Amino acid sequence: MTSLWLLNARLLDGTGSDPVDGAWLRIAHDRIAEVGVGPVTVGSDPVIDCAGRTVMPGLIDCHVHLAAVDMIHLLDRHPKPVLAAQTFRNMTETLRSGFTSVRDAGFTDYGFRHAATAGLVPSPRLFLSTGPLSQTGGHSDFRPRDDHLPQRPTDGLVHLGHVVDGVDACRWAAREVLRRGADQIKVMAGGGCASPNDDVSHTQFTVEELEAVVYEARARQTYVMAHAYNPDAIKNCVKAGVRSIEHVNCVDESAAAAMAKAGTYAVPTIATYELLANDGTDQGMPADQVEKVRRVLADAYEGLKILLAHKVPIGSGSDVLGAHQSSKALELELKARVLGPMGALVASTRTNAQILGRAEDLGTLQPGRLADVLIVDGDPLTDITVLQERSRLHYVLLGGRIVSAADEISTPTPTRAES
Repeated sequence: MTSLWLLNARLLDGTGSDPVDGAWLRIAHDRIAEVGVGPVTVGSDPVIDCAGRTVMPGLIDCHVHLAAVDMIHLLDRHPKPVLAAQTFRNMTETLRSGFTSVRDAGFTDYGFRHAATAGLVPSPRLFLSTGPLSQTGGHSDFRPRDDHLPQRPTDGLVHLGHVVDGVDACRWAAREVLRRGADQIKVMAGGGCASPNDDVSHTQFTVEELEAVVYEARARQTYVMAHAYNPDAIKNCVKAGVRSIEHVNCVDESAAAAMAKAGTYAVPTIATYELLANDGTDQGMPADQVEKVRRVLADAYEGLKILLAHKVPIGSGSDVLGAHQSSKALELELKARVLGPMGALVASTRTNAQILGRAEDLGTLQPGRLADVLIVDGDPLTDITVLQERSRLHYVLLGGRIVSAADEISTPTPTRAES
């Protein structure tokens, strides 16, 4: 059996442990077979010399919208073939930017995952929510106030979501999105920035409605992720048994304490606010929505500090839209302002794998894990911005396959390699 060897590495394994110099990894098939330090016999297997580079897990972004090729309210202006092509491009560029797994938080049809698994387009591992669930007038109800018709059905390419009210309707919608290929269910438990009829201070869905969705998710061995900013919405999600709460900018001490006690994950998403606060108007975002973005940005870092102080498990997502799709790695730089570089890296690897329920496969470089690996020119612990430079990502491996490379792989004569 031919193996691929990574030699002379500075190993940052994603567990939070200090980096190890002079490390090596052996990859067999799609998994990490061995990890060690020091001299090792590689025989005639192919080798990547990682001298001067950091070897680390592929990044995971737990809050993306790959089909959001524009601001949400502008998506219907794009011809469907163009929207599909742009979504495929987002998938490929996300992978080549070092993100080997992403959790799509809404709008992306299961067919894109089918195309990826069929090998039709280079893509990260996709964990899709398809259409989010919203109450009437909630964060995924995009009808203007003068529109008296029901929100139009989704078209099989972009799922704007299901607008439902009451326990039975929520139960139906949960079953429907699972039928349509969702890996997890996304609910809008509070108001948002990019919706026309609500505010981030609003609480949406009752605990009973949320509990119905959680029940249906658990019945299918999956879970619920929830959009929420304000403390009341956050606490409702905790009571209902939601696994991860997105954004949480306006979290307070009591809401953070409830999350910590329940073991509920937080997935802060700061990059999108930093970007849209600066150029949201230029991207076509209405002025009132840009103002909401700036309000939640003002709370974002303090909210992250509160979560950290209460030892809430913190994952990571970018939530970038439209022209900002290539800025996912900015999220690590911003989180590092509070969590430090190692904390930001662990949030984007090990903790995100735990949120996905895939910690035995993803997120760390340990024997038995899938070989989703980055080989980086430089040290992200010293300068985390290196992860934003494609030219510094020397290799990206997905399941042991090289999907982006700056160098040829050498095949040495049998020797004893010094690592």
